[in-house]
Amino acid sequence: MSRRRETAQRAPALRRRVLLLGVLCAAGVVLARTAHLTLREGVEWAERAEQQQEQGLALPAPRGTIYDRNGIPLAASRDVYRIAVAPREVVDRERVISALTDAGVSLQEARRATDVKRRWVVLRGRFGAAVREALDGVQGVHFETVQQRFYPHGTIALELLGRVNAEGTALGGLELELDEVLRGEPGRATVRRDARGRPIPGAMVRVLEPKPGKDVYLTLDAELQSIADEALRVAIDSTRAAGGEFLLLDPRNGDVLAAASRNRDGSARNWRAVTEPYEPGSTIKPFLVASLLAAGRARMTDSVYAEQGHWTYLGRTISDVHGYGWLTVHEALQKSSNVALAKLAMRLDPATQYQYLRDFGFGSPTAIEYPSESGGLLRAPRRWSKQSQPSLAIGYEISVTPLQMALAYAALANGGELLAPRLVREVRTRDGRVQESYERTVVRRVIPEEVAEQLRAALIDVVEGGTGRQAALGPFVVAGKTGTARIAENGRYVPGAYTASFAGFFPADDPQLVFLAKVDEPKGAYYGGATAAPITRSALEAALAAHHAPFDRRTIAAEPAPLPETPSIPPATSQHDVARTLESRGPFVLALNESSAGQPAASAVEVDVPDVVGSPLRDAVRTLHAAGVRVQVDGAGVVSATWPAAGTTVTQGTLVRVLARPEGR
Repeated sequence: MSRRRETAQRAPALRRRVLLLGVLCAAGVVLARTAHLTLREGVEWAERAEQQQEQGLALPAPRGTIYDRNGIPLAASRDVYRIAVAPREVVDRERVISALTDAGVSLQEARRATDVKRRWVVLRGRFGAAVREALDGVQGVHFETVQQRFYPHGTIALELLGRVNAEGTALGGLELELDEVLRGEPGRATVRRDARGRPIPGAMVRVLEPKPGKDVYLTLDAELQSIADEALRVAIDSTRAAGGEFLLLDPRNGDVLAAASRNRDGSARNWRAVTEPYEPGSTIKPFLVASLLAAGRARMTDSVYAEQGHWTYLGRTISDVHGYGWLTVHEALQKSSNVALAKLAMRLDPATQYQYLRDFGFGSPTAIEYPSESGGLLRAPRRWSKQSQPSLAIGYEISVTPLQMALAYAALANGGELLAPRLVREVRTRDGRVQESYERTVVRRVIPEEVAEQLRAALIDVVEGGTGRQAALGPFVVAGKTGTARIAENGRYVPGAYTASFAGFFPADDPQLVFLAKVDEPKGAYYGGATAAPITRSALEAALAAHHAPFDRRTIAAEPAPLPETPSIPPATSQHDVARTLESRGPFVLALNESSAGQPAASAVEVDVPDVVGSPLRDAVRTLHAAGVRVQVDGAGVVSATWPAAGTTVTQGTLVRVLARPEGR
C-alpha cells in the first residue's frame, strides 16, 4: 500500500517535470527560430515588410524643349495634374463637386469621386493649373504632378517634330530621333501603404530627384516655317493636289530653314521630304549639264540638234513639248529640251554619268537627324539597260528625296560643294550651357566653281525666259529649274498622275536661300512651271517681309536697279502726320511684281491702295504686291500706316510706303 501511495505521489511531479521540459524545449526552439530569423533572415523579412508598407514610384524627368534657331519654342513640356479624391476625408462635398464640374468632369463622375462608400478615386484625364488652384488646400483632394508635351504652334513643323504620347513615349520625328537627349533621367519616390496594401493619400516621399532632359536648338526658322506651310497649303488647295513638300535651305552651311509637308486636307504628314523618294523629271537636268562641263565633254556654246521635238533611240521615242532645231547646251537647259539633253548624255560613258550623280548626293542617305530616311534609288551601271543613259538625263530610272535634290541645288549655289544637311544646331543643358554644337560639314567638292557659275547663269535664264517664269520676282534675280514627272505605282505609270516640282536658289548672284517645291497629283495644269513655281514666288515674297529671316536683307534689297529717292515713314498717328513728317529715305524697297520695276507701266492701269493697316507685315506686302504696286517697308511687325492711304487711286507700279511697328505697341 505504501508503495502505491508513493508512486501516486511521484506521478504529478514527473508530469510537471516532463511538461516543464517540453515548455523549455519549445521555448528553445522559438528562441532558436527567432535568433535565426533575426540574425540570418532579418534583412530579408525587413525588406518584405518595407515592400508591403511602401510602393516604389518612378518620377518622370522634365523633357527638354525643342527651339527654333531664334529661341522660339516648337515643342515644350508643362506641368499638369492627376487628381485623386479620398471621399472619407472630404469635408465640403458640394464645393468639391462644383470645382470638379467646372473643370470639365461630369456630374456623375464628380459624385462618384466624393461617395463616402469609396476610399480612393482617381479621376480620368489630366488637369491644368487653374483646376489645381481652385482645389488647392481642399481636404480630401490630392494631386500628382505629371508632364504633358505640347506644341505651341499647332501643326506647324509637326511633320519634323513628331509627337510624345500621354505616357511620355516618343512616337516619331525628332522627338524619337533625339529621345535620349530630350528625355532626361527619371527620379524615384516611395508611397506609404496601409495594412491592406492600399496607398495612403498624400504619403509620398521623393527619394531621388529626376534629372531634366537637355534642350535642342534647331536650324529651323519658325517664321519661315509658317510661311512655307501657308504657301504649300494655298498651292494644294488651288491645284486640288494630293499633297506636297516645300523646303528652304541655306546653301552656305546646309541649314534646313523650313520644311513643310502636307496632305490634301491640309493635315501634317510624316516628313516625306526624307522618307519618300520620287522621280524628279527635268529638275535633274542641270546636273547632267554640270557633269558634261566638269568632265570636259561639252561647253555651254556647243550645239546639238533637237530633232524638231522627236527623237527615236533604239526603238524608243523621246519627245519635247515644243519642237526645236539646233540648240546650244545653254539653250537646251533653258528650254528643258528632253531630246537635246538625252542626246548630250551619250557624250558621257555610263561610269562617269553615274559617278557625278552619286557625287551630287543621289542614291545615298544624307544622314540627317530624322528616323527612317530613304536613300532614293540610283542603280549601278552594270544594272543599266541601253536606254538608261537618256532616261537618267531627263529624270527617269532614278528616284530622289526632296532633301537630296535641295542639297544638290545648294551645291550649284555655293560654288560646287555638297554639304551635309544640318537640322540640329546645338544641344544645351537646362542652365543654358552649350553641350554640343554642330558645325558646317562639306561632304565633297563635286564641280569646280567656274562650272557652278555657268550653271547659275543658265538657271537664271530658265526663270527669266524659260519654264520657270511664274517664279520671277521682278528685279530680284531667281535661278531655278522646273520639273514634271509621271507617278509610278507597282511598277507602272498611273495615267494622268504627275509630280510637279521647282528647285533653285535666291538671290541668284549671292545665293542665300535654296528652295524646292513639289506638288503631288495636281489637277488641271500639272507642269512644274504652272503649279510648283508659284509656291516659291509666294514664299519668297513673304520671306522678304519676315522679321527675323536668316539672310542679309540689305544685300538682297541692294540687288535691284536703284530706284528714285524715296522717303520712309516715321512714327505717326494719322495719314496727315505721315504725309507731313516723311523723311528722306527708307531701309529697303520690295518691288516684286514684274511690271513694278522702274516707272509705272505704260498702260497706266489704275488701282486702289488696299487697306492693310493692322495686318502682319508679310501679309500686307503680299496684298500690296497683288495689287500691282511697289512697297517700301519701314519697321517690322504690324502695319500702322501707309502712304498713299488706303483707298487712294494710284497707277500700277506706284511706290507705297509702309510703316510697321512691333505688335502691341
